[in-house]
Amino acid sequence: MNSVAALPILIVSGAALLALLAGVLPGRAIQRLGPPAVAVAGVLAGLVASVALWGDRQEAYAGNLRADRFSLLLNAVFLVAALAALLLGWREPAAVDRRGEFTGLLLLSTVGMMLVGGAGDLITLFLGVELLSVALYVLCAIELWRERSLESGLKYLIIGALGSAIFLYGLAMLYGATGATGLSAIGERLADPAFASEPLLIAAMALIVAGLGFKASAVPFHMWTPDVYEGAPTPVTAFMATATKAAALAAFLRLFAGAMGSVQTDWKNALAAVAVATILIGNVAALLQRNMKRLLAYSGIAQAGYLLIGVVVGTERGAEATIYYLLAYLAMTMAAFAVVVIREREVEDGERLEALAGYGRERPLLGAVMTLAMLSLAGFPPLVGFVGKFLLFGSAVEAHMTWLAVIGAVGSMISLGYYLRVLAVLWLGSPEPGRPQKLLTVPPAAGAVAVISGAAVIAMALAASPIIDLCTGAARAVLAP
Repeated sequence: MNSVAALPILIVSGAALLALLAGVLPGRAIQRLGPPAVAVAGVLAGLVASVALWGDRQEAYAGNLRADRFSLLLNAVFLVAALAALLLGWREPAAVDRRGEFTGLLLLSTVGMMLVGGAGDLITLFLGVELLSVALYVLCAIELWRERSLESGLKYLIIGALGSAIFLYGLAMLYGATGATGLSAIGERLADPAFASEPLLIAAMALIVAGLGFKASAVPFHMWTPDVYEGAPTPVTAFMATATKAAALAAFLRLFAGAMGSVQTDWKNALAAVAVATILIGNVAALLQRNMKRLLAYSGIAQAGYLLIGVVVGTERGAEATIYYLLAYLAMTMAAFAVVVIREREVEDGERLEALAGYGRERPLLGAVMTLAMLSLAGFPPLVGFVGKFLLFGSAVEAHMTWLAVIGAVGSMISLGYYLRVLAVLWLGSPEPGRPQKLLTVPPAAGAVAVISGAAVIAMALAASPIIDLCTGAARAVLAP
């Protein structure tokens, strides 16, 4: 059993159940303060347990769950994203009225992501994907009084169910082709040259790419992303944009770079085509957006394309670059969404790009945070986004896929059109007539998320070497049989 290896997941699962329970206990103070206090404590305890387990691979439950450097580092991404979402949602109407449900479902979704990152078996992987998805369906629609929130939850439910069905069908075909559900056993059997271009295996790969493509918002499976991101409560959107994408890329690395690495020639070109389409379509579509949440949604689609480059490469350098960029993407995106959350609290349509007109002059600190986020997402040196893209494009060049790196660079150039437009509006724009001139007090929790995330964009670039060393260990763990 070795339940010690599953300790982070067990801790966060217990905290989720306690948060749900605290939300229905008698007493207004307990219902208001109990769930978030339990949730924050559970997240911090999960982080401590993940750090304590750092080292060589341990397995739990007959190899169905792995605690290795890859899963433990991804645990940090999921838990930090959950903590940031909890802080951003402190004064969110959905979180205030339904603290127990909001915090409990957020933690249960995090547990699903942790299961995906540590999966050693196809069944565990699918259970993790379903757990994270079902909880997010409800979180997107948790603002029952708002039509757009209900629409967001319904759209995500329908599209997510379709993606899960396709993904499950692909896993079933992979089991049919190999006769195994364990990732190590699948890797050993696919090492046999007889599996080269096996039709059932090719079909399984295609369905798995489609299923995970829905979760990662990769083109052409991205159609749900802008509408769901726009309609969901913004703290939930921030969590989805960072943690869900990290979970999908973790599954891509576990399955393709890890278990199916020996048959890379069968899936490399197809996945490269998905990455190229994702980069180009995501960046071009973002140029047309005037809503910050939709703009960041299309930006996230393009970022998924960059992340897929490391998976396509299929080498240790590629996996290392993908993991590092996931850490960078967490900081960059959380910084941007934190500013949007704060602006939404001040004006009714705070998510519109026009709502940020002149906001940098009114709030220089938040303007600096948004500037760092936009410049880093665009890949400006010496910020963390530049380091991440340098590693991703460099891994493609080393793998003799220079054309993929060139397309990534072209996508980054296109992205300047909308990232710099945000900065122009932020610093040079004039507020629209009728906007309130008196600014509200910045919520301490959301302000802390904004400042810490903005600082991380710089700090992670300055401390790139030790972080890359951690990512190298994680890459070796996910590529190990």
